[in-house]
Amino acid sequence: MTSRLFPVALGLCAVFVITLMNGLIKALSPGFETGQVAFMRYLSGGTFALMLAVVMRPGWPRSDTLKPQIARGVLGAISGTSFFFALRSLSLADAFTIGFLAPLFMVLFGLLFLKERPRGVDLVAVGLGFAGMLVIVHGAGDGGPRPWAGIAACALSAVTYALAMTMLRSLAQKEALLLIVLFQHWIATLLLAPAAIVVWQPPSLADTGLFFLAAALGVIGHLLFARAYAMAAAARLAPLEYSALIYAAALDFVWFGTLVSTQTLVGAGLIILGVLIASRR
Repeated sequence: MTSRLFPVALGLCAVFVITLMNGLIKALSPGFETGQVAFMRYLSGGTFALMLAVVMRPGWPRSDTLKPQIARGVLGAISGTSFFFALRSLSLADAFTIGFLAPLFMVLFGLLFLKERPRGVDLVAVGLGFAGMLVIVHGAGDGGPRPWAGIAACALSAVTYALAMTMLRSLAQKEALLLIVLFQHWIATLLLAPAAIVVWQPPSLADTGLFFLAAALGVIGHLLFARAYAMAAAARLAPLEYSALIYAAALDFVWFGTLVSTQTLVGAGLIILGVLIASRR
């Protein structure tokens, strides 16, 4: 029984750690432009991953994976930066709920680009997901209706995250996970450096420490997820990601003094229902 529950516990810990990382990023965002926030996040994460690589010695990357690694790094930079932008105007609960759309975008990609035969339930699932997003968009938060820019940025993050995760499935069969993490962070760092230079505000020593802590949490969270997925079937662990809504709502209340809205809960219910329907194959 313990061996069966261990990967579930790892998955829950991974979701909590990643949610906490995004809470730190949200707390840091008001003092810095998004380009600098994303740059500091990936630079710090890349440094932490490099320190792990010195200890763990994952070996050298394969030449046939360089192009997909670079492409995934670009997608990761877009996904992370757009999500951090969304956190400036959305609560953690809203941002994570819209992020739950990622599996539905995968269904949509299969229908549009892979010419997969559409099933009626797939169309229903996608419709439920986007209906849930519209409920969140039109719900009134503490400051009135939620901003379209934040919603759009979060949706862009979900799209690029879905593409990056699709590539991860293929890369993980050929490369050590730590190498994949290193590539993603350092490619994103290089891409974001010009934007960070333009808007640069010198961070205090305390803020620098918080950026490094957030980045370390992000790397640890992804490594925990990878370990969990290596021990249990994806279908068993995938629903654990929805626990992020509980963690996010708790952090919103304790850290930022906001309560999750009824509209967010209704929207989350529609999105999660759509994902569960789409996953029944």
